[in-house]
Amino acid sequence: MSDEAKQSAISVLICDDNEAMRALLRVVVELRPTLSVAGEAADGHDAIREAAQLQPDVILLDLAMPRRTGLEVLPELRRVAPEASVIIFSGFSTASVAEGAIDLGAIRYLTKGADPDAINDAIEEVFAETRTGALAGQASPH
Repeated sequence: MSDEAKQSAISVLICDDNEAMRALLRVVVELRPTLSVAGEAADGHDAIREAAQLQPDVILLDLAMPRRTGLEVLPELRRVAPEASVIIFSGFSTASVAEGAIDLGAIRYLTKGADPDAINDAIEEVFAETRTGALAGQASPH
């Protein structure tokens, strides 16, 4: 991807403690020319630091991370990167967990079994919808 294309692409911060999952998500995100991986974080503290520094458009956030969980850092991510849309990407699939994440400021909730196209579609959708003010927060059953 050219430097110009990277600048116009939707920037994504991947936050997951599993290195293999981060690598897989990087490949999935980079399949779409409209998306670009801005950075990665392996725990809650790193997620906050990277979000503040990078100011990504979208944050893919795992819930089960060391040092601080995704739910613990979600309000702080919203504070340090207020323009970023947060998508929870988790192995937990219960409605109460998804609702709790949405209540804390996540825009979408995807389970780790989601299809790669569904992941990229969700990134593009939340970016577009939050830029137009169309979302008040919604969970996706994917």
